[in-house]
Amino acid sequence: MLAYQRTYEKILEDLRNDVYPVNSLLPPEPKLEEIYHVSRTTVRRAIAQLADEGYVKVKQGYGTVVLKNIYPDDSFAFSRLRHFEDIISVRHASIPDPQHMTARGMYVDLVEADVKTAEALNIGIGTPVYRLQRIFYSRDIPLMYLFDYIRTDFFPQLDKYTNEFWDLYPFLIKKYGVQYKGCVEYISAAAADLVDSQILHIEPGAPLLKTRRVAQCDKGPLEYAVLHVRTDVTELCITMGDNIPFDSTN
Repeated sequence: MLAYQRTYEKILEDLRNDVYPVNSLLPPEPKLEEIYHVSRTTVRRAIAQLADEGYVKVKQGYGTVVLKNIYPDDSFAFSRLRHFEDIISVRHASIPDPQHMTARGMYVDLVEADVKTAEALNIGIGTPVYRLQRIFYSRDIPLMYLFDYIRTDFFPQLDKYTNEFWDLYPFLIKKYGVQYKGCVEYISAAAADLVDSQILHIEPGAPLLKTRRVAQCDKGPLEYAVLHVRTDVTELCITMGDNIPFDSTN
């Protein structure tokens, strides 16, 4: 679990215990840093998640208002699941011929980090990073394409290993001796542009699933990844609460 996630959970626990009553203000950022022994960036990310889920509202020049406490007992379990608070796993399902899935067209180059990449990797804007590009196929059907942005100081000379691996994390763990710590993934809908249509063999405007992932290792940020996935041949499965078997063909 990442630092901001731990802080998020601790604040939720304090909400449950009415440390911060509804309609009160959370302590200011410096005080939250002191209470939870974390950095200001960590506090802001935890507060942002709380705000996204409707627990608090940040009012510029006023403070962070508590809107609700977390659900106090198991009678609200279904409502909590509807808000994605008990996710067990997220995986791609219904991939055609998954046993024949391959990565093609790997290309590694150096680019300057833009604002989102710099924030995700905790580096300055314009800092050189490795960009790893791959297209994933099932037999001859392109399913998705992936951009990985990786810090050069953590993983030097990564560009020398182009096409020498298929799965990024096991390679980085084995080659560079890092330890995987976890990740956060953001999922959204998107429409295919001309580049998407050419790479994935679909019409411009076709619906896509877009995910952004920030993974962590013991050194710090492991990668910032952007993935575009065809929705006509793949399906995303999100498991919440008990892992109940489900037949996706029904």
